[in-house]
Amino acid sequence: MPKKFLIIGLMVLLFVFLMVSFSITPVKPLTGTKQADLGRKHATSLASPSGDLATSGDHYEDWTKAGVYDSPKDDGNLIHSMEHGYVILSYNCERKFSIFNFQFSIKAYAHEEDEVTEGSQSTSSANLPDDCHTLVDQLKAMYEKKGKRKLIVVQRPNMDSKIALTAWNWIDKLDSFDEKRIESFIDSHRDQGPEKTAE
Repeated sequence: MPKKFLIIGLMVLLFVFLMVSFSITPVKPLTGTKQADLGRKHATSLASPSGDLATSGDHYEDWTKAGVYDSPKDDGNLIHSMEHGYVILSYNCERKFSIFNFQFSIKAYAHEEDEVTEGSQSTSSANLPDDCHTLVDQLKAMYEKKGKRKLIVVQRPNMDSKIALTAWNWIDKLDSFDEKRIESFIDSHRDQGPEKTAE
């Protein structure tokens, strides 16, 4: 009789173990590097940018809407977008050269004021060098693939990387386009800002 109870007990334990194992979904690690939270107050003016990519902090009341932009956007508006759960895909098309320990930047785009939004075309895209044109096309394709919602693709000169992905308190820098890594960052951080909004 005790053997029968032992076998039944082991079967019950095995059944419980299997049920728990199948019901637990593995937690995906968040991609990128966690940044310090610098607060989220609204301001009418901001200190001069430090050159670092901000992922939180004081910002303007208006935010940058989802879209693909050929010209840089103000950090005060981009930070507010991230507060709403946006992910920003910044790209840098400047070429840096050093001659006798002096650094020079040559811009690889022709018009800084052009903006690409839904249904419009940029006139500067045709003036980009091939490698930058390819990069912008890849980022636009990612924007389309991920549904455009709460995504911003924006030019950002003077970055120390070719691509930077930012979200509220998170950053990831890439020297070349990596579809899986960018998609993983978007999936991990979109809609994760402290202010839950439809837009």
